[in-house]
Amino acid sequence: MATVPSAESKYENLGFEVASPSGSRAFLWIATATVTGAIVMAMELAAFRLYAPFFGNSIYVWGSMISVVMLALAGGYGLGGWIADRWPRDTILYFIVLSSGLYQLLIVFVVRSVLLKLWQSGNFLGPVLATVIIFAPPMLALTMTSPFVIRLLVRAGHVGIAVGKVFALSTAGSIGGVLGTSFYLVPRFGSRATLEILCGASIVIGVGGLMTRRKRAVLLAVPGALLFFVPIPKAPPTVLWSGESAYNRIFVIEDKGLRLLALNDPRFAQTIERVGGGSSGFYLDEFALGPVIVPAKNLLVLGMGAGGSIQVSRMVVPEIQVDAVEIDSEVVRVAAKYFGLPQNDPKLRVHIADARPWLAQRETNGEFDLVHVDLFQGGPYVPFYLTTVEFFQLVRSRMADSGALIMNVYDKSSNQELLGAMGATLRQVFPSLEKLSRADGNHIVFAFAARRELADTVARLKQGAGPLWVRELSQKAAGEIAEFEPQAGAVIFTDDRAPIEEITRRMLVEFKKQNEQTK
Repeated sequence: MATVPSAESKYENLGFEVASPSGSRAFLWIATATVTGAIVMAMELAAFRLYAPFFGNSIYVWGSMISVVMLALAGGYGLGGWIADRWPRDTILYFIVLSSGLYQLLIVFVVRSVLLKLWQSGNFLGPVLATVIIFAPPMLALTMTSPFVIRLLVRAGHVGIAVGKVFALSTAGSIGGVLGTSFYLVPRFGSRATLEILCGASIVIGVGGLMTRRKRAVLLAVPGALLFFVPIPKAPPTVLWSGESAYNRIFVIEDKGLRLLALNDPRFAQTIERVGGGSSGFYLDEFALGPVIVPAKNLLVLGMGAGGSIQVSRMVVPEIQVDAVEIDSEVVRVAAKYFGLPQNDPKLRVHIADARPWLAQRETNGEFDLVHVDLFQGGPYVPFYLTTVEFFQLVRSRMADSGALIMNVYDKSSNQELLGAMGATLRQVFPSLEKLSRADGNHIVFAFAARRELADTVARLKQGAGPLWVRELSQKAAGEIAEFEPQAGAVIFTDDRAPIEEITRRMLVEFKKQNEQTK
């Protein structure tokens, strides 16, 4: 009677191994799945930081990148299982891992050029194309590891145990990759060096696995030596310093007598100061009008940056007591080194904290005469939870009854949807709003804790205070400041729904189209 050959006999005829794996080899395979899982997640986090200077760090960048990554992972799982069923040898597996490392090696040489080509493609298409080119191929290859290892292990039987063990340890590796990248690799070495480390790890795993079969496979590691020759991109001569922290890619730029602090996206500055003092012409100059309009002894700055709003306020009231909240300790260090932020000033207390939790933990109510809110997270985007009714209610509780909040809103759209939404939100908490609109798209909004007449503000501006440039700015503002009454139907941001990133993105898309039409 004819018999159907078993799968094992087919593999024997093809020269494949069908015996149960030894304990050491099974351990090697599972370790490979664990480490490659870590590398995949580390690459995903490094990608987000790598993209920030080119595309910003909004939720749209996250969404665009993650969607392509997930597609690559799905493809890797499917393709890995298909290959493993046809060629169930670990040499194939380690060739695949090695190919991922060699592709990463190519990428570390050209990644900056690729991003420079794509940075004007927008915060959706740009990250999608960048991820397809830079990260999808090596991630797809590395993701083949788990189904491949499962196929190799099931020769020993106990399919369920093999599947559970591989996915559990691969997931544990992914967790390690997330934590290691977030808390060690990127803050300590930066995103570019992190990519080089991940590339080296992939090559070592691939070559190491092949060497268990053929010692001469060590020669395949030779291309990895090129990692020592990856060129370090030269910063433009205007960049005094750049580096990375746990929160931001930080740039200190000096150009045409101005010194700038930029976070993540160097096209947008968080602080601009004139070297040697005086007016910078930047929107932070208008923050000097706060103590002109409202007598102030105590100032709260939420989103200190390099301290630009503190500096201009002290030009009007040198003795003002300042509490400044800044989430990034590296930004504070840079502010002291490059922008002259005082380090031992008894009238300046700097708090390293997230603005909203810090406010919530503050026990004293009604202590601040002025509050500056300037909480851009790099580029034009603002964290949604720092724009809601609930946030401004918390701020108001810490303000004096005669106090004022000053906030910059960046909106270059024709319908000023974002400005209207911020005004409508503030109006839920503050009885009087006024605004100064600048030609560069920055709108300075003044929100008063008590009802106030515009005539009172104009009178104080005409009176002026501080150095000459502040008095001149005050005279100009007296003729331009206006009551701010948001249009009916404007979106009101709440903790439950605050589509500020969606509105900001629409504004940027419109602005880009306007620029293209004028060229």
